[in-house]
Amino acid sequence: MKRLNDILEGREGSYILPFFWLHGEDHAILKDEIDRIEACGIREFCVESRPHPDFMGEQWWSDMDMIMDEARKRHMRVWLLDDDKFPTGHAAGGYEKQPDKAKIYLAQRHMDLCGPLKDGAVLIENFLGSDGKLLGIYACKKPDPDISKIDLDTVIDLTDQVCQGVVYFDLPEGYYRLFVLFTTREGGGRRNYINLIDSASVRVLIDQVYEPHYERYKADFGKTFAGFFSDEPELGNVPGYGFHERLGQKDVRLPWSRELKERLEDMWGSGDMAKLIALWFDAGEQTEKIRMDYMDQVSFLVSRCFSGQLGRWCQEHQVRYIGHVIEDDNAHARLGCSIAHFFRAESGMSMAGIDVVHLQIIPGFKYCDHQWIASDRDGEFFHFGLGKMGSSLAHLDPKKSGRALCEIFGSFGWAEGIWLMKWLTDHMLVRGINTFVPHAFSPIYPDRDCPPHFYARGNNPQYPYFIKLMNYMNRMCHLLNGGKMLTDAAVLYHGEAEWCGDTQLFQRPVRLLMEHQIDCDVVWNDLLLPENSTFQDRFLKIGSQSYSCLIIPGCSCLPESTCDFIRRSIKEGFPVFFTNRYPKKLLSDKITLDEIYEGCLVINESELAEKVLSLCDPQIRVLDVSGSREDLRACAYAQKDGCVYMFFNENPHKPVTATVCLKYLKDHSRAHLTAYDGVTNTAAPAYICKDQLMIHLCPGASAVYIAGQDDTQNRDVILTEILKYEPSDQGITLEGPWEISLKETGKDQDFAVVKENVRQLKSINAADQWPRFSGQIRYRTQISLSKPGQWLLKLPGVHDGTTVYINGQEAGVLIGSPYCLNISPFIKLGENDLEIETVNTLTWRIHDGQSTHMQMNPTGMVAPPILYNVHNQQQGENQ
Repeated sequence: MKRLNDILEGREGSYILPFFWLHGEDHAILKDEIDRIEACGIREFCVESRPHPDFMGEQWWSDMDMIMDEARKRHMRVWLLDDDKFPTGHAAGGYEKQPDKAKIYLAQRHMDLCGPLKDGAVLIENFLGSDGKLLGIYACKKPDPDISKIDLDTVIDLTDQVCQGVVYFDLPEGYYRLFVLFTTREGGGRRNYINLIDSASVRVLIDQVYEPHYERYKADFGKTFAGFFSDEPELGNVPGYGFHERLGQKDVRLPWSRELKERLEDMWGSGDMAKLIALWFDAGEQTEKIRMDYMDQVSFLVSRCFSGQLGRWCQEHQVRYIGHVIEDDNAHARLGCSIAHFFRAESGMSMAGIDVVHLQIIPGFKYCDHQWIASDRDGEFFHFGLGKMGSSLAHLDPKKSGRALCEIFGSFGWAEGIWLMKWLTDHMLVRGINTFVPHAFSPIYPDRDCPPHFYARGNNPQYPYFIKLMNYMNRMCHLLNGGKMLTDAAVLYHGEAEWCGDTQLFQRPVRLLMEHQIDCDVVWNDLLLPENSTFQDRFLKIGSQSYSCLIIPGCSCLPESTCDFIRRSIKEGFPVFFTNRYPKKLLSDKITLDEIYEGCLVINESELAEKVLSLCDPQIRVLDVSGSREDLRACAYAQKDGCVYMFFNENPHKPVTATVCLKYLKDHSRAHLTAYDGVTNTAAPAYICKDQLMIHLCPGASAVYIAGQDDTQNRDVILTEILKYEPSDQGITLEGPWEISLKETGKDQDFAVVKENVRQLKSINAADQWPRFSGQIRYRTQISLSKPGQWLLKLPGVHDGTTVYINGQEAGVLIGSPYCLNISPFIKLGENDLEIETVNTLTWRIHDGQSTHMQMNPTGMVAPPILYNVHNQQQGENQ
């Protein structure tokens, strides 16, 4: 495969752009930090302006001039985080200068009335507050005075009956609720911030930040200057980070703009703004349709006014527009700190974008109840929904060209070691993420702002291993770019269904498929329109992707676009499944519930994977498995000249062994399979039996195989790789005695021996050892061998970056599972010097706040290594 050859020859592309924080440091320090970025093999970085004291001022331009000059000299590329505050939307103070362009909200106040009443009046001017502008005043009958439900068919429009702050009215018999609808800039989220659904408001960000950088660096645009990064823009109609901001809450301000008003009037008629009341209160049969219309138009305007406008500007100026929105705990389809619809919100970006920060994803915590820094939910979303949203958008939006970006590692705390970073990397890679923004390089130490920081002015003992991780990450991204993700099923995004009712979240069926190694894409309703999707041989075609079925999370109400697609699918004989239940209401008169009941199936969760497998010839079919199958992840990525298969055991404690059938091998009788190790950048033949492969993965380990066309492979031989990781003999336990030395990173010049003749190993940071030590830990002993062989060294007692030396030579560097090495080239008969160096993290020295949510492993080497003679064992098995 060409891309494999690129990697083996060191010619891979560039797929990593870490955040580089600026605080106004001396230029010599900034240059040194760029050196550290470049030493990782990274060829681009994203300047984060947020902590800079003089964004867009004289010092800013001085710092940026220096950075751009360094980047030109080094043939690196520079991205810019596009604002001075977090989240994107302050426009460097632009809305303080133009308050009329800042965010505006739709609000309501209400009171109850009782009729009959002649010549009644209510004082309403105080409802409007200091800046409120009246939209309408309506009296609505309450069918039941015990509840707040109203009847929109009884609306009395009183808007024209206001005089000097008082509304006058006659009222028929019954109980009514009086609503005052108005717009205001008060009582919502951040003041002087962008309005994502107002084109003129978004233009302020362009004028204040984008245009000045273009004027200064226009000759570099599309070359050294790569583009702009928006970080978590929000509708921001409420303060803070509540992840459950949906319609139907009576005291909440809502997003508003002139453009939104015009689009709703086009749909409803200019005299029908009383429908807005249903955004807060139950209005009977009309409620779902009104809420659907409102959210549909809000999300459309986010796409057009915000990301669409910024994306067009960047395209016109030969740069790219990237970033991500708040996805946390299912907020991606809601208001508040998010943007109403994940896929629409990022429509203008040239890469799909997500982030994983704040301990959102921790190995093993894949359940809904998951405590991370900002919430106690939703591990199922973070594990099974987040990555698939990003990769699906990349596959299905032509503008993205398959590029899926993840901001990663940020604010996990100093306790985040290289093992966890490698695990998170593989977690994202196997889901189709192929570009990364590591968070972050900071030129000050100690920096309390969202650690870890990868170099930390020479104080981070993890940095040498971070270099290895970045090399691995970039190689893997090269393999998983430029081709096509092969998926077997489509799962419908639940956003629209949630706007108009209750629904199962899309990640639930995604999980059920992934736990059976069935890959899928998350599709959204816009893609189901006739102009975006077709049927071919009972498969659904969207762009270059093909699906055997559409799975709709069980819901109470279906939007019109979903109904229209189901009507088409029934006609074409294409399978559509609902998980667990049918809808009870449709927002369409083109199909009936009875037709849906007859044409679609409800599938119980326990039967979903089996049903999907019965409809397709899957890319990966598991024939036999032992261990933790539900934690085995798998993906297939097609290149023009072959197919990349990746497997990852996400379980942090249990191994998994499986025999799998690979579709590429089945379809290509002369294909061969290569095993690729992205850490060591080596490739070797993988032995298969026909189209079957046996894999064995230790806890947290991954494996990559590359299928290509060749007739030299012996397809009748099967040799499992199980010996590499789980030898069946007992091996030689290296009990020592051990000499232990410590070297405090950033403080000590050399190792100092702290213990000798040690046979009982324990955590270096144990309470009775060195609880505040942070740095390198070295273990030395001698091993004596009397017979030749192929020697495998397994290290069950280490949990972080580790380097092994045999007789003074580096035998290998380990950054994650499996912690084992073939040390045969370095070992000899007789006496051998064995040296094992490992590291811990800065959390032991700093005790930072973010790390309080992290379960920390013991440090150093807490169990003796085991030495196996694999050669003799293999000879016996081959006989």
